[in-house]
Amino acid sequence: MMRAQEADPTNLEVLLALGVSHTNELEQTAALKYLYGWLRHHPKYGTLAPPELANSLYYADVARLFNEAAQMSPEDADVHIVLGALDLKPNYVRAWANMGISYANQGMYEESIRYYVRALAMNPKADNAWQYLRISLSCVSRNDMVEACDSRNLELLQKEFPL
Repeated sequence: MMRAQEADPTNLEVLLALGVSHTNELEQTAALKYLYGWLRHHPKYGTLAPPELANSLYYADVARLFNEAAQMSPEDADVHIVLGALDLKPNYVRAWANMGISYANQGMYEESIRYYVRALAMNPKADNAWQYLRISLSCVSRNDMVEACDSRNLELLQKEFPL
């Protein structure tokens, strides 16, 4: 991902992926840099991100900018993924499940699975997360893992879909 970013520092897909990834790893400074870069280079939202802000990024500023982007384009799933990631707390089960839901809503089922598995590792009694996981597994034709889901074999699922 870093090579792709070096090759094209304005690639929106790469900036978004790096921003969300660093957020998930609780690397706030790097996350804010990439998420701000995504806004700044986005044709729809570039005017929201003043260049002078780039040198002094704060969580509240970036969150505010993404909330403004969500108001401009409420249908933009990428913006909602970032908002979900910005709300992510490392031990907050619902946040992990919400990230899975965000990816699934975009048809990115493979990505959603990892987040559901992470949520279930923290709360294996979350019946809704098991149901969402089963749907995503079915959508990517992972019948072998659907069986693991049905039997609630979290150990196997974590090995297959680490986050």
